[in-house]
Amino acid sequence: MKEKSWRCTLIAQLSLCAAAYIALNIGQPQNQNQKLTHGRRSSSHIYFITVNGGSTSLQQQTLLLQQMVKVKRICDIRFVIDISELGESEPLLQNATMFPELLNMPWYTCGNLRRQGETYSVTKIEIPHGRTLDIIALDTVLFQDPSSARGNDQILWLRKTLNESDSDWKIVVGFDPLISFESLHSTLLHYGADAYMSTKTCDAEAQGLYITAFNHNSISKVETVNGFLLHRVSSLEMVS
Repeated sequence: MKEKSWRCTLIAQLSLCAAAYIALNIGQPQNQNQKLTHGRRSSSHIYFITVNGGSTSLQQQTLLLQQMVKVKRICDIRFVIDISELGESEPLLQNATMFPELLNMPWYTCGNLRRQGETYSVTKIEIPHGRTLDIIALDTVLFQDPSSARGNDQILWLRKTLNESDSDWKIVVGFDPLISFESLHSTLLHYGADAYMSTKTCDAEAQGLYITAFNHNSISKVETVNGFLLHRVSSLEMVS
């Protein structure tokens, strides 16, 4: 049985960069056949986007959303993970209502300031060949006080969720950087999470998307500032 891998190397990202470049630089499709070709869903993989609007201006958010629309037309984006301290109150998510193409797919947020229910949750997403992907959203505010009972409850829930999951991919999402919470870091390594996604680094000047990927206890990282990341996932491979 082949081993799955999360590929964050330069070579692995070339095809995604090419797809994003084409999407951001071409105009409208020249004919209906071309439109159908780009929009056809692949039988071997899916695409999704991680994004953070943060505290950027309305103009910057509008430009970011326009770029996301262009990429969606080419890559058939299945869903968006919006990683923000504001959770469901994120202005980018509210401004996305101006773009109908972005509203016909799910948006998932991290648990901080979630308006309804528990601040942590898991969503199971189907990918090709009968495989599944878990999106596990955490409220990292609960970890900021080491003596917090709610923070401990969340760690226990996370361990149970990861341990009992039968999904092929398990992505954990939170606002704060992984390095801030040793118990979270050790839990993700021990219980087989594939990646942790956040938007904050220790550098206050750089608060873009940040991914820590785990492959058999080896760690690789991808970072971008003021933008979004395109991901392609299949049963055996995820490329960011």
